[in-house]
Amino acid sequence: MELEANAELLGRVPIFQGLTTGQLNAVVNRGREVQFEQGSMVLTRGERGNAAYLILSGSVALQHVEQSPHSPELFGCGTFLGELAMLVETTFTLSVVTRWPARALCLKRAAMFELMEEDPSIAHHFSLKLLERLLTLAIDLRRVDGKFAMIELSLEQAIAEAGGRGF
Repeated sequence: MELEANAELLGRVPIFQGLTTGQLNAVVNRGREVQFEQGSMVLTRGERGNAAYLILSGSVALQHVEQSPHSPELFGCGTFLGELAMLVETTFTLSVVTRWPARALCLKRAAMFELMEEDPSIAHHFSLKLLERLLTLAIDLRRVDGKFAMIELSLEQAIAEAGGRGF
């Protein structure tokens, strides 16, 4: 029952959406359950990662370097952390700490590679998901670049106009 519940939870994570029930079960079987005490670091900014974590119970929060008067946003069951670390060498860009004791499914890169060798369609699935994200990122970057070009043109026009009037 727990296998199926964890596989269902994993299937809600965007990078896993579209895998079959059997493939999701295989991913869960490759993972191992880990326990975190309250206040434990799940991810540490600047450290190299080799695993992703699916939060099964408990909650986590981003740990900010600077003190903030706002309470940190909490993330609970179903939160997926360190996604890229299960596929490629990664250095974490943020720190995540448990707010209460938490249980997570740890998906190590080596285990995922073994699974992808056994079922290349899973590797293909991940490739397509990452390609979709890269295409979306490229579109977003083009939009931002276009906005910067418009701002640059406006500034050049303002400077040219001001130059003629003695700003």
